[in-house]
Amino acid sequence: MKKTMERISLLSLSLMLISSFSITAGLPAMKAYFSHFGYSAGQVELLVSLPAFAVVAMLFLNSLIERWMSERQMIVVGLLLFSTSGLLPLIVQDYPLIFLSRLIFGLGTGMINAKAISIISERYSGNDKTRMLGYRGSAEVVGSAILTFIVGQLLPLGWPAIFAVYGGGYLILLFYILFVPYPKEKKQASLKEKKKGSARLRSPQWRFSLMLAVIAGIIICFNSIISLRVPDIIVDARMGTATTAGTVLSLMQLTGIVAGVGFASLTHVFKKNLLMIMCFGFGLALALIGLSGQLWSLVLGTLLAGFTYSTGVTSIFYHLSEKIPTNLLNLATSLVLIGCNLGSALSSFFIQLVTPLAPSNHLLFVWIGALMVGTGVFASQLLARTK
Repeated sequence: MKKTMERISLLSLSLMLISSFSITAGLPAMKAYFSHFGYSAGQVELLVSLPAFAVVAMLFLNSLIERWMSERQMIVVGLLLFSTSGLLPLIVQDYPLIFLSRLIFGLGTGMINAKAISIISERYSGNDKTRMLGYRGSAEVVGSAILTFIVGQLLPLGWPAIFAVYGGGYLILLFYILFVPYPKEKKQASLKEKKKGSARLRSPQWRFSLMLAVIAGIIICFNSIISLRVPDIIVDARMGTATTAGTVLSLMQLTGIVAGVGFASLTHVFKKNLLMIMCFGFGLALALIGLSGQLWSLVLGTLLAGFTYSTGVTSIFYHLSEKIPTNLLNLATSLVLIGCNLGSALSSFFIQLVTPLAPSNHLLFVWIGALMVGTGVFASQLLARTK
């Protein structure tokens, strides 16, 4: 029972890692509210992607913070910052204060981001590690799906109410404190590493990690665009309401459960080709969303996107854990997560950049679908060259 609760508690750390985009169903209402105070739609969308910038900053600082704080302390402080700042817009609806709270929210997320992934590879090995990484991917999207669904249900109470979902971080903190032990051998290992100094990635390991970071960043960026623009497509085309959009995005993310549970089997069958196949599938899903004229086809596209996105990202971290030594894995994971969060943070800027080429949401999704297929080709070549 203790082992089961430990696994559940470790996986729960990933439940809210990508929750900054869970509030996107409330964007139309937030845009309408803040427009009365002179804030543009782009400035409101920035509140969604803003935490990712803070996550990137914290990932750069993690190696310094680790000299003064243990893994356990970082996770506890991170969850406290995450939950407290996440709840602030529920109480205060002032744009500058919400802007600040979203930055602090990102800092808290950044403190637990890399740890939530590397802690699994450090504590498990072999098939057990592969399964746990798959389950972790499921936990990430399931958490996001549940939060997105709750946001949709809270919207009738007003957009500030949707931020109540971040109170769940306190429950995760309780589970972590109660059920996740901190092995003595890990403490001793940490002391030895501090005495020896920080280990460094070799040049080939840096290149491999950096290329995976680029691929992950592209995947995350395009997935973030789905969260940002699908609600607008649904509302503008009168396919449904903002609540409908929240439900559709929740269903998209729930496919991550299937992706996570089946990850070990898919890896066994497709091996190095899995990442390429998922990139191709994600590209097809994006194009389908762009070409959708009815709700059923848009739902089909988002469901396919959810499955391929989740499997693709999990595959990236799996390949990283297979090629990078355990003592360097946290550093390599942080590098890939920087790519992930830059992709998320730059998604709204990417939309503005390609607007001259893709002035409509429909054309935008067709464009990024084609780019995703090209990313799949690049991923295939990278893994083929890596022994």
